[in-house]
Amino acid sequence: MSEPFIAGQRWISTPEPDLGLGIILEAINRRVVIAFPAVEEERTYAADRAPLSRVQFQPGDEINVPELAPLKVREVQEHNGCLVYFSEDAEGNVHPVPEQILSAQIQLHSAKDRLLAGQLDHPRRFQLRVSTIEQRNRAAANHSRGLLGARVELLPHQFYIADSVAQRAQPRVLLADEVGLGKTIEAGLILHQQYLDERIKRIVILVPESLVHQWLVEMRRRFNLNFSIFNEARCREIDPYRDDADTIFFDEEAEKEIEQNPFESEQLIIASVDWLAEHPRRGQQLADAGWDTLVVDEAHHLQWQEDGNSSKGYQLLEKLCASIPSVLLLTATPENAGIEGHFARLRLLDPERYSDLNAFRQEQSSYSDISELIGSLQEDATAALANPRLAEYLDTDLLSALQQGSDSAVDDAIAALLDRFGTGRSLFRNSRASVGGFPARRLHEHPLEAPALYAQVAPELELAAQLQPELVLGEDWTSSDPRVQWLEKLLLQEPDARTLLICANTETARELELFMRLRRGIASAVFHEELSLLERDRAAAYFADPDDGAQLLVCSEIGSEGRNFQFAENLVLFDLPLNPDLLEQRIGRLDRIGRVGEVNIHVPYYSGSAQQDLLSWYRDALAIFDEPCTIGSAMVNEFDARLQQCLTSNTDVGALITQGAQRAAELRAELHSGRNRLLELNSCRKAVAQRLVAQVEEEQRSGELADYVEQLADQFGLEHEDHSDNTIILRPGDHMISDAFSQLPEEGLTGTFDRRRALSREDMAFLTWEHPLLRDAMDLIANGDFGSACIATLSVKGLPPGTLLLEAYYSPAVRAPVSLQLDRYLPTHSERLLMDAKGRNLADKVSHQQLNGLCQKLKRSLIPALMRQIRDPLTELLNTVEAQGKVTESSWRQQALENYNKQRNSERSRLQALAQRNPDIGEEALQHFDTSTEQGQQYLSQLQLNLNALRLAIVS
Repeated sequence: MSEPFIAGQRWISTPEPDLGLGIILEAINRRVVIAFPAVEEERTYAADRAPLSRVQFQPGDEINVPELAPLKVREVQEHNGCLVYFSEDAEGNVHPVPEQILSAQIQLHSAKDRLLAGQLDHPRRFQLRVSTIEQRNRAAANHSRGLLGARVELLPHQFYIADSVAQRAQPRVLLADEVGLGKTIEAGLILHQQYLDERIKRIVILVPESLVHQWLVEMRRRFNLNFSIFNEARCREIDPYRDDADTIFFDEEAEKEIEQNPFESEQLIIASVDWLAEHPRRGQQLADAGWDTLVVDEAHHLQWQEDGNSSKGYQLLEKLCASIPSVLLLTATPENAGIEGHFARLRLLDPERYSDLNAFRQEQSSYSDISELIGSLQEDATAALANPRLAEYLDTDLLSALQQGSDSAVDDAIAALLDRFGTGRSLFRNSRASVGGFPARRLHEHPLEAPALYAQVAPELELAAQLQPELVLGEDWTSSDPRVQWLEKLLLQEPDARTLLICANTETARELELFMRLRRGIASAVFHEELSLLERDRAAAYFADPDDGAQLLVCSEIGSEGRNFQFAENLVLFDLPLNPDLLEQRIGRLDRIGRVGEVNIHVPYYSGSAQQDLLSWYRDALAIFDEPCTIGSAMVNEFDARLQQCLTSNTDVGALITQGAQRAAELRAELHSGRNRLLELNSCRKAVAQRLVAQVEEEQRSGELADYVEQLADQFGLEHEDHSDNTIILRPGDHMISDAFSQLPEEGLTGTFDRRRALSREDMAFLTWEHPLLRDAMDLIANGDFGSACIATLSVKGLPPGTLLLEAYYSPAVRAPVSLQLDRYLPTHSERLLMDAKGRNLADKVSHQQLNGLCQKLKRSLIPALMRQIRDPLTELLNTVEAQGKVTESSWRQQALENYNKQRNSERSRLQALAQRNPDIGEEALQHFDTSTEQGQQYLSQLQLNLNALRLAIVS
């Protein structure tokens, strides 16, 4: 029987909830008149077809009365068909509130309120909400969270460092992998993980001027982190004051009065450290702006002096590192600049721990003993036990396990030695030798006869012109330079091989590519710094296309920075740079982990020229064409002046090469000392790293994600179509819910779910569960009322018509600081209940997917009358569900605390053992750990289960 309409009752319009809370004025002659005060409207409906739903609040609900603070319902009584809410204010005073005086402004957000008020969603929206909640719960508790969404290869050493560092509350570390191992990616992974966890919000990256755009591109393309570049021009738009201006032309005091800090205008900033070092005012503004994390690349270029006479850049970093809680320093192999330079970097991270250079020198000497012990354990654990020093360093339990020969004893002993005596808390360094998987390099030399004009003027030329002959061969140099003819021949001989050519100058690249494309018909593209990012992406994508792509990509020097062209068969060095690190960058575009086949390096040069001498220096002194050069900076510091003198004067470089080769061998031997061996072991514990990568691969779930994206597009009004296998095209639709897809360009995007394809096709978005487009849409769904309430009919044999089944989804929630990372101790799933009127939970008997297949959509016109008929049994069923939810909540709270305490107790035992040996860990660190543990326990003890979604199924 339908619920009667009585004057004074509060109802809401089912199809038009924006009308607000209505009040019944009269109900006579099978008609009902209702006023909606919020919009000053009055409606009249046929009583049996009125699209209205009764609004009845329950104990515990919050209600609003005009000109009063929110009240909480404690008891509900009915008088003459209308309700009186006995409600409590903030001071505990109870007020009787007739429903007639409730505020007309009402928004029903909870699933329960929306279901009772008939504010229902399409069944597919309900299904999308359930899927979203499940994915979010799984992601929140997933240990690889923040590592999944980066457009990077799954390289164990990078993921190990990123995960190890990102787990710390305020990491301060030096990332010092050898060239080509991906320090930028490691830093990006750390930032991405902490940014997604909302543990950091304001990030500043400081790099040399030449790397500013490279970092901008890497952060956007690989990690979807949209940084902004700051320079003097941008700062003056906000703060026109100039600290380098002549005060004759402006009033300095007046300028300071209108000062604004430009660095407060953005959250993610990239800037040149050289610019800031030369502008003290900007450096101070940067420090004053307040940051969560500082990243510094090429930190070894900043000079420190023990007498306090450090470079401006180093002094700036000292100031920033003292005020910013989290710091990532990126550097080439740290010992390149000597132990003093290495110490200078570490003292920025922890000036108390690294306060004395002499003490630091003594500390380094002890690492060789630990390294030898680890080596002996790896070779023969039984023989290693005979070494009395082992007993000095290991606990009795570990020694006993070694003597008994247990399976994990050696690994546990090595892990303990690394943990207690290694330097991994401050420094990470992997070598290419320890990582492995790199291709061999093969040098192809191509001596050519110099043009007559060049040979005639070469002795008087500057060194740059000798190394780049096109600068003096005239406007038509492409027709007279034998390197061009040689290149054409190479391309014609290998038409199926893709060739990357790098040269120093933009104009050279532009003219060379134009010549090959127009005059010789070679399919080619050009890539230089004067192109926009979009144009560079298109050129790179054209070159990457294995079927219809360019055979040749001609790059200026910028082409040697940041891009991955490992698929190319040939690398042509049209000229050679004077800096070996720059040459290593060029080769590194092809010489990367995962490459298949040798790196073929072609060097055309003029016989008897400075080009040939420089090639000989790189080949015979630095051996850079045989293996990566990790000693470039040190060799430049020692030999650069003499090398340039020999090249300029065209004198014999043989003696210099002999001396250089000897010094290079010495430097490499130093880099393979015992301390570095310790670092490499502690920087990537391979078993742990492999498990982490396997977990990321498992969490990718590309097929599941593709289905979810299509479901999302359908419900939010996006146009979508398949592009190719594992790739989709998404475009804004005419009826798109725009708030959910702010990340979707107006022209749409092509996205792939396949990591390998995303790495080779940078013009495609890499769609993962962590992509901003997906995260924004999932947040909108989970944090709002989208799909939270649904009613459907169900045809099942054996159940009488009218039977009610209520499906409910609960998710755990802990309101705690994100820095505690308590989500990781919660279940990876929701709690699903399927209750019938007898209080039985049928969730194990009927799955969510089965119910989806059985349920049918209910006509919207039938909903108001139906809701009036089933309100009482539905309310009872909701009470049953909520009671069961409380039982589950208690169980989950207890389990979360047990998981948390177990992990924290284990970690505290490790820290205690570490504190006995490692000066990095002191009593203060243990106290901080205990305080953090107590906070976590307190928050987990308040765990709640939130009712996120409800579906009522009525057997028909």
